[in-house]
Amino acid sequence: MINADKKRTQILEAAMRRFAHFGMAKTTMAEIAQDLSFSKALLYYYFPDKNALYAAVLEHVIDQSFGTIEAALPSIDDCEQAIMFILDKRIEFVMNYYNLLEHAASAVQQTPDEMARVMEELKDKEITLISQILQKGAGTGQLQIDNARETAEIMLYALAGMRFSLMKDLKGGLFPTKAEFDRILVLQKKMATIFLRGLRKQSA
Repeated sequence: MINADKKRTQILEAAMRRFAHFGMAKTTMAEIAQDLSFSKALLYYYFPDKNALYAAVLEHVIDQSFGTIEAALPSIDDCEQAIMFILDKRIEFVMNYYNLLEHAASAVQQTPDEMARVMEELKDKEITLISQILQKGAGTGQLQIDNARETAEIMLYALAGMRFSLMKDLKGGLFPTKAEFDRILVLQKKMATIFLRGLRKQSA
């Protein structure tokens, strides 16, 4: 079992490197197998097709990214700084895995059940992280909040809505360019600042 888990992780890491460098469309299962000196049959034993492998790789890199964020957050006491840290890490994640992520929209259509699960888990992780920051802010007297998770959901939806509204003006496809992601980050930070300042506990 341990050996099987190790092989699966090796496949995910090799596929991640290929997808991140060349993109999903220009990567084949044969190339990934060759990188590992594995047979194609072994890859198909773990993953029935490239789309299933893609969904697993996406889940893998998301888990790694959240692990890094979760390890750093306890040392950030100011809730606004913590939210800005998350937004910075989100854009850093996009830049590091840009070629991997630009396939996500079409992957949702090709493997709807698997991708829906991955995206739902991503949303839940983000809401949980933001909720924890808001709860910490309320506990330290920085914020005044009745329901931290509900407030976190509203904030996350507002951030996502800003991105999709901005994308109406974007040219060249459904996935923003790196420069456009930079613009999205700037605007999301401004919106988050306004949102959090509205939650600040007022002095008596």
